[in-house]
Amino acid sequence: MNGVLVLDKPRGITSQAAVNTVNKLLKARRAGHTGTLDPFATGVLPICLNSATKIIPFMESSNKKYEAEMRLGVKTDTLDLTGRVTEEKEIGIINNSELLGVFSKFRGKINQVPPMYSALKKDGVRLYEYARRGINVPRAERTVTISALELLDFNPPFVRFMVECSRGTYIRVLASDIADEIGCGGHLTELRRIESDGFSIDDAVTIEDIRNGSVSLTPLDHALSHMRRVQVGLEAACGLREGKQITKSGLDKLGIPPFKAGERVIMYEGDSLVAITEAVMDSAETEGAAGGEVIFRLLRVFN
Repeated sequence: MNGVLVLDKPRGITSQAAVNTVNKLLKARRAGHTGTLDPFATGVLPICLNSATKIIPFMESSNKKYEAEMRLGVKTDTLDLTGRVTEEKEIGIINNSELLGVFSKFRGKINQVPPMYSALKKDGVRLYEYARRGINVPRAERTVTISALELLDFNPPFVRFMVECSRGTYIRVLASDIADEIGCGGHLTELRRIESDGFSIDDAVTIEDIRNGSVSLTPLDHALSHMRRVQVGLEAACGLREGKQITKSGLDKLGIPPFKAGERVIMYEGDSLVAITEAVMDSAETEGAAGGEVIFRLLRVFN
């Protein structure tokens, strides 16, 4: 039971509660998810089981894709449907062309201010804890990338859209900012993640599927397929499992093709995953390295 289960998270529970449910059903020793979804959100939630929890920091940090709906004319303190209404305004007459014009302003690199109702910390305290006490604290802007933003449907006052974005993007903030740009304000009413960490909603199973015995795990090597794979012999594998770094003298025995500083490489012995490593210099720079100088440092070892 080592691998990644792609869950279609149901609405109304936290991501951690979803992990706990899966863990209990599958009787895994360890389990962890790769990125939080808000309780009201649904969709792709990759859950790593047992030894796969070791690869969470190294999984593909690809764009995430969502389908969402926002309601124009009503603002809430949480920027979504779970919050308290803070302002209502007539939306006026808006057509698709005007919406598309506003959407065009939010593609590419944009700045976002993280919402007060979020798990980010300020002086060791979660922002949502400040918000619940009525305290508003300054938050620095963050730059995120919106790779795609498409209008799916406009049925006033509701706007359905698809967004593909970089990790760390707040869709609640995006919806609120778009609605503010339109001039009427608004909040997010639905959110469904359809792609994350190289997985899509087509790969996902529901909690009910798991209860019925329908479980399909993605192997670790598939989840790490974005990294180069190198075969090592028994002697090198034993050294890596003992925590020995790959030095210049050891590198000469492995015959690794050219690499760049910072590149992550997976070491395998046959079909067994041995270690995840990271190059500390370019392969061209190893010519002048001393025999004991570390060329690849260990990031994670699998025994």
